[in-house]
Amino acid sequence: MANGRRKFRLKRKVWIEPDMMESEAFRSLSAKAMWVLLRFYQKRTWEKGKTSSRHKVTIYQNDGLVFTYAEALAFGISRAQFHRIIIDLVEKGFIEVQYQGGGVGRDYSRYGLSDGWKKYGTPEFKKGTKRRVLQQGLDVQTWKARREEESHAMVKVA
Repeated sequence: MANGRRKFRLKRKVWIEPDMMESEAFRSLSAKAMWVLLRFYQKRTWEKGKTSSRHKVTIYQNDGLVFTYAEALAFGISRAQFHRIIIDLVEKGFIEVQYQGGGVGRDYSRYGLSDGWKKYGTPEFKKGTKRRVLQQGLDVQTWKARREEESHAMVKVA
């Protein structure tokens, strides 16, 4: 195992529903997107809870999952490819963005697992969205507005 991968190694089992593996949404994912999704499932924690004296139920913690660009890079997934994979997983209802990180310092996004994929391909399906966060003033709309202001200012001066 490469040094970068060793840092992010997890020794947890991955449990997914059989319905998910057979779903249209899952089958439409790329191989790396499937790997990232399975990694999200590997990151969740669980505990055994009791429903009665004889039955135990597994309670999964599906919130607050972190998967950073540095971690993806350690596993051979480029920043651009990882960004596209996250968008695909959100749009198909596998994950949802609970907190949108800013990409500066240690401010990273946190995700939650979602059941939206169960309705994928049906009229009830609601496509998820992930907005892209840029530092204030660095987005295209701001640049265009600045150019227009500068061009108007040049016209007034001339």
